[in-house]
Amino acid sequence: MLPGEYEFSTAEGEIMQVTSGEFEVLLPGETEWKTFSAGSQFELAPNVSFSLRNTIISEYCCHYI
Repeated sequence: MLPGEYEFSTAEGEIMQVTSGEFEVLLPGETEWKTFSAGSQFELAPNVSFSLRNTIISEYCCHYI
């Protein structure tokens, strides 16, 4: 993913695994951004929106649960 700021929504539960680089994520219901680096992951419930931003090219793999 190219550097930028994005907003996503989920239809199903998801596990997002960061495979390279790092992302700052504003999780649903949170007020502070959290940083997730390569090798880390976070989980999202179905039917939520979240914000994601990165300053370097980064990659993730999404698993639906």
